[in-house]
Order: sequence, then C-alpha cells, then structure tokens
Amino acid sequence: MDDIEAELNLTDHAEADADDESENGISVRASTRACVPPSLLAPALCPAESRETGFRHSVRLCVEAVRDAMLHQRWEEAAMYMSHYTQALEDNRLKKFYTSKQIMWRFGCEILHQHPNTNPETIIDFYEQMKNFGVGYFAKISLDQAMHLLLGGQAEEARRQLSVAENWRYGKQSISLQSQELLLIRAYRAFLDYITWRQKKTLAEEEADQQGEGRNPEMHSYFRQACVTLQEIIRQPGVWDSFVLAYVDMLEFYHDNETAESVLKDYAYDKSFPANPNAHVYLFDFLKRHNAPVKKQLKVLEILHTLVPSHKLVLDYCHLLLTQGEDDQAYRALLLIMELLEYITWKYNVHGWTCLKEVIIALSERGLEDVLAKEWQRRKELWTSLHFRAAHAKKDLEACKDILLIKNYLAMYHLYGRSCEYCNNAFRLLPMSSKKT
Repeated sequence: MDDIEAELNLTDHAEADADDESENGISVRASTRACVPPSLLAPALCPAESRETGFRHSVRLCVEAVRDAMLHQRWEEAAMYMSHYTQALEDNRLKKFYTSKQIMWRFGCEILHQHPNTNPETIIDFYEQMKNFGVGYFAKISLDQAMHLLLGGQAEEARRQLSVAENWRYGKQSISLQSQELLLIRAYRAFLDYITWRQKKTLAEEEADQQGEGRNPEMHSYFRQACVTLQEIIRQPGVWDSFVLAYVDMLEFYHDNETAESVLKDYAYDKSFPANPNAHVYLFDFLKRHNAPVKKQLKVLEILHTLVPSHKLVLDYCHLLLTQGEDDQAYRALLLIMELLEYITWKYNVHGWTCLKEVIIALSERGLEDVLAKEWQRRKELWTSLHFRAAHAKKDLEACKDILLIKNYLAMYHLYGRSCEYCNNAFRLLPMSSKKT
C-alpha cells in the first residue's frame, strides 16, 4: 500500500507537479491499485478561499464531494463528481490549489477499480490517458498499469507495457526524475521473464516424462534474460525479496548452488541493505535444503533471533542446539524457548509447548535438573501469572487439548509438583474432554 500523503499535499500541488518529485529510497512493492488513506482526502485549503466565487468555488465543493463519496464508498457518486473535477484542468488559475496529476491518476484509478459498472477496457483507457498527463508520472503509471494487467492474467500485455516504459524517453528529464521507477520497471520485466521460464520449465518436465526429451532450449533464453537483469537489480540496496528468490530458484535449477549461496549471503549480510529478517530466513532455508553444516545454520538463526526474537524459526534454532550434545547449548535452547513462550502470540501455540517439553526432557536426561530449577525460580512468578493459573487450564483446553496435556505434564513433573492449582483444574477438565472425544 503506497503512502502517498506527502506526494499529494494538496497545498503544494503546483510545486510537486512542476518538479516531478521522486521518492527517497527504493521499494519493490508496486501498488496494484492506488490506495487513498483518509488523511489524504482532507479538504484543500485555499488562501483566497474567503474571496472565491463562481467556478473556483464550485471546484472546491466538487473536491470535497469526491472526498466524502470515497470515504463512504459511494463509488457511483464519486465517479460523477470526479468527471466534473476534470474541468478544473482547463483553468490554470485553479491548478495551484485543486488540481494534481496524482490526484487525477490515483483517485481516478481507485474509483474505477471499485465502481460496480467498470469494465477492463475503461480502466486501460484511463491509464493510457493518464500516461500522457505529464512526463514526471509516465513510469509510475506504467508500472501501476502493469500490476493491474498481471492481476487480470494478462502477463504478455504487462510485459509489453513494461518494455515500452523502460525504453520511453522524454528529453533528459525522464532519466533523472524517474530513475527509481525505471529500476522497478526493469526488475518487474525480469521477473516476468522468470515467470515465463517457470512455465517453460514445467512444460519441458512434462514432455520429458511423456516422451523422454531433454530440456526446452527456449527456456534457457528466458533464463539468461532474467538472470542478467536480476543480477544487476539485486545489487542495488533495497528490499528485493521476490526477485532474490526468483534468481536463486533459477541458479538452483542449474545446480549453481555456490553462486546462489553467495547471493543470499550478500543479501543478508551486506550492511548497505536495510535490515531484513526475510533475508536470513531465505539463507537458512537454502542451507537446510542443501544439508549445510549445523554450525552454519546456527549462525544464521542466531542473527535472525536477534532481529526477530519471536520468529517461528526459533523452534528450529532450539532443535539444532539440542543436536550439538553440549550442556551450554541445551541451556541456551531452554532460554530461547521460554522467552518465545512469553510472547502473547505464542501463548496457545502447541508447537512451542512441544518444543519446551523436548528441551526440558533433554535437560533431565543429561542430569541438568539444577540448571532447569535455577532458571525456573527466576521466571516462576511471571510464568505463574502468564501460563499456570487455574483459569488457564480451561482456556488451554479450548485452544488445544494437547497444550493442556503438555502443560499439565510439565507442571506436575518438572515445574510445580502435584500441588499446582493448574494441575488440579486440569484433572477436573480432562475427564470431561475425554467423554466428548
């Protein structure tokens, strides 16, 4: 969802359209549809509002009517007022306060996408009209149009639009003012080549199964096209998750695992890129797929845990630590899983409680009950109020019976003993649940 509030500052449209301003930073998430936050639809304040009369006054009222209709999702009414709003373009005196290329484009697209009687041809025609509105928005509108076509399953037409936008030039302004948008256009065009490569690969595999033929040569041409561009794109600092995965997928298919691992490491560890937990997830998944040494996997998970302590891969982290056979690693696993279960989102997660049970049993088998007891004393007050009140037993049963069974076992044999109020309530509830099942 694009945050365009700053771009559509209604009190500064003249300067924004004159300079064809560009955004800071790179984002690969091209909005599939213009999204208009309510704060953006605040009424435009004209410095001479108290003196306005006639047509200018009517235009201001029209803008407010469009705003109200969109906020209340009255799309037919918004479309009617929007058609009147376009008349403001004929009066240069109004552009400073009430007209903007971005308002026309984004508001118009949103209304057309939501209008019940809109047909695809109308939306495409509108995009084409908007692209001729000004050089500063051609690349953005072309990218938005390509996303719309992709959602409609028109991949080839989307590719054609991206190719046109990539090669489009209008003097020196087109490069300097839209460099980021042109980079995104190249990235998505390469991604479409990857999608085509995937389709060709599937067809080649089906033909090979049926006829025993080799790979489709046409598939390799799309591979080369996509790789050349993607390799260049993902070197630019930014968040390129989908594009990195596409590039790695192709490299793995051609058994170039060394290059694939290098790409993922650069994406995860390059400090010029923004901190991105997904990059470490992709690297870990790759290492796990290719049976990399456990120490390499642990290193990746350690960094991921630092970035996102409540990530689901903490469970994998704990399991890998237990395989090391070292007491300090087992203790580390205990700390990790107990910290994880202190997050409210993990409170009723059966996988988290199962992992805690496995860690505690492993500690007991290694004769580390004193380590468990020491850590439990440190957390007992918090965990009693968070997990082991009598009332928690009923909630656990409602969430998942296995959670109740696991917590009852842990409380009775490792944490509290038989006098635990949680266990007493669990014993009263378990026979009832058994009868129901």
